[in-house]
Amino acid sequence: MKNKSFFSRCFPERVVVVPTLSQFEEGEKPNDPEYVRSVEYTRLAARNFRNIWRNKSPAEFEEFRELVSAHWPGIEVHAPELNGRYPPQIQMFFQENGLHREIYWSGFGFQAWLQMMTHFLRGEESDILVLDEPDVYLHADLQRRLFHVAKKRFKQIFIATHSAELMNEANAADVILIKPGLVSGARITSDAGYRSAHALLGSSENADFARLARAKRIVAFEGNDRTLFKRFEQKVLKGGVLSDPDTLSIKIGGYEHWHRVDNLTWMFKELFGMEAKIVALFDRDYRSDAEIDDFQRRLSDSGVVCRVLQRKELENYLLETEPLCAAIQKAGLRREVRISEREAQDLIATVAEVHREDCLINIQSFATKYSSLKRDGRDPSTVLKTAKIEFDQDWSTIGFKKRIGGKQFLIDLNVALRDKYGINISNAMIADEFEVRHVDDDMLSILGLVNSALS
Repeated sequence: MKNKSFFSRCFPERVVVVPTLSQFEEGEKPNDPEYVRSVEYTRLAARNFRNIWRNKSPAEFEEFRELVSAHWPGIEVHAPELNGRYPPQIQMFFQENGLHREIYWSGFGFQAWLQMMTHFLRGEESDILVLDEPDVYLHADLQRRLFHVAKKRFKQIFIATHSAELMNEANAADVILIKPGLVSGARITSDAGYRSAHALLGSSENADFARLARAKRIVAFEGNDRTLFKRFEQKVLKGGVLSDPDTLSIKIGGYEHWHRVDNLTWMFKELFGMEAKIVALFDRDYRSDAEIDDFQRRLSDSGVVCRVLQRKELENYLLETEPLCAAIQKAGLRREVRISEREAQDLIATVAEVHREDCLINIQSFATKYSSLKRDGRDPSTVLKTAKIEFDQDWSTIGFKKRIGGKQFLIDLNVALRDKYGINISNAMIADEFEVRHVDDDMLSILGLVNSALS
């Protein structure tokens, strides 16, 4: 590499690097604006924090104030001002629960948060963020909150961390383990990789058991659905139950393991002497409405709030045309490939149609097995015909998104995207394009059920 400008020409990406953070000065004198600008992006920024915001325009400070208030509820930050003494000093106050305090008298976690939000405002949606060990400054809830603020504001983020909380918020494919002595990092691709990562971070089965013992609320999923479900929750609700550290998520397997949920109530009462609130969410798979109704009645007798998704699995709720197309188009732009909305829609429809016949066969197979188990006396041809009518009705109204296998569809869609455009999209990229209006009514209902049952 010849020099910095040569590198910038070759790689014209804007990178926002958050410098080392430190505590604010008790007294901060007015400094020369040119000097303040020269240290604004360095480790000396904390010592000139009030000066930095004194030099900004009212519009810039308003953006900062709104960003802080939006992600730290109950806080109102005021613009810096001279104290009128001699020699003059700059003061900057904030209000919390009716109390006014100078920022020096806040906790270091809040001081670090103010600094990070200041540096976040340097960047734009197309920029890259580099952040080193924010867990040093913030407790667990703020770490999770910071992660999602960063994901929303930047195209790509690089966070060095020892925090299991931050790692749990990210998609597995986005986590890379870096160990001394290795030439390169290792990307997590399995549950075993997660266990290895947690072992390196110092967590253990004992720590998980301790969380179980103090849990007040439990959400039981079939598989690794917590992250995606939480993304939907954060789109719709502020302070949802999955963001609460007293909510524990556990994996119970599918329908055949429903008795595990039934046993949870007994376990908490007998082992921990407590009445835990429990909600269990199950995938629909290829089951009929009748089988689902029967299953939910069976579990409701156990005292556990149970809900079966109306769509085949949780990934199916990502299959909304507008955000799906937007994710494809953005992925294309990153590779300088322009993809029209019509092209994206046509590709989605083509991939979906390939799955239609297999989907119908699976639905009819499930219906036949359930009819045989219930011994309802129906002729097999009647069972198959009824299942097809139900399938055709779903496909003609809500489209493929309800009954198709969501996971496999997204895998096949990415194969088609790689073949045609050389791009990929992830679940997180699709979820980032969602607005509340895109969230299916069934998902809204489930979110309401989970939060009301566990509140």
